[in-house]
Amino acid sequence: MRNPTKSNIEAKTQDDRILGVIEGNPSGPTVVVVTGLHGNESAGVDAAQNIFNMLDGIQPQIDGRLIILRANLPALEHNVRYLDEDMNRLWFPSIIEKIRDTPEARIKSNERRQMKRLLPILDSIEEGSHTPVVLADVHTFSAEGSMFSITSSDPRQRELLSNLYVPMVFEIEKSLRGTALGYYQEKGFISFGLEGGQHENELTEYNITASLLLLLHAVGSIKKQYVEKIKEYERHLKEHTKHLPVETELVYQHIIEPGDGFAMRPGYSNFQRIKKGEWLANDNKGKIIAQTDGYILMPLYQKQGNDGFFIIKENEG
Repeated sequence: MRNPTKSNIEAKTQDDRILGVIEGNPSGPTVVVVTGLHGNESAGVDAAQNIFNMLDGIQPQIDGRLIILRANLPALEHNVRYLDEDMNRLWFPSIIEKIRDTPEARIKSNERRQMKRLLPILDSIEEGSHTPVVLADVHTFSAEGSMFSITSSDPRQRELLSNLYVPMVFEIEKSLRGTALGYYQEKGFISFGLEGGQHENELTEYNITASLLLLLHAVGSIKKQYVEKIKEYERHLKEHTKHLPVETELVYQHIIEPGDGFAMRPGYSNFQRIKKGEWLANDNKGKIIAQTDGYILMPLYQKQGNDGFFIIKENEG
């Protein structure tokens, strides 16, 4: 892969974690796209590669920098969410400090070794940026249903994400402790999660490609006339999400404990309406019933993961 500008990022790693770097006008924003925190979510990696291929060498050049990273390389290679522990639940300052201070040879967890290699890259981006940093943490999910974004209700983030035509879900970033997006929000980044679609759905890669390109346009990195496909992407995302609420917030999260025997009932998809008292899943104790009316989000249909499902409601604020 042609990538002559990779050396401009001070990366203390010898692996191929940096998928692509495009350096443009230095007065523009820095956009960081993190893919593959979960190794069974390769559509995000492919979509980010699409963006790099579209914009690398484009004239006039982009404003700012675009940096695309792959996080959990061994899990991506094995097409599993994680090998030892969820890499997107480790982003606590105490854990990060321990990872920094421990020699890699003494770290037993694959995911912590991957963070040991990823952190210097992200550190160098933060230290080398004199303009706002936007971090998009790209994911996919196991159920069918529409894409969405996980974000705070900060006005900066709401204004930015409104340009993507992707439903915004608030408060999940607070309930999902130890996420990369939460950690970098605390550091002052404009940081959000982009959930592009079902892992293996052919539309998911296209959804993410469209959203990332619109993100780059929204922050001012590219102009509409630079990429002919941008209007097509706008039309697609508007059509894909037109029947969905623009802003929702979390009202219930079902946590799975080890040994629960959790099993989601079949047929649920993102943004499917549910009623209070509806039978949603089972575990060793019996039926799991909806605690409230709302929309179901991310019902778990894969073996790994400890979030059974979420219930969200349309934001009234």
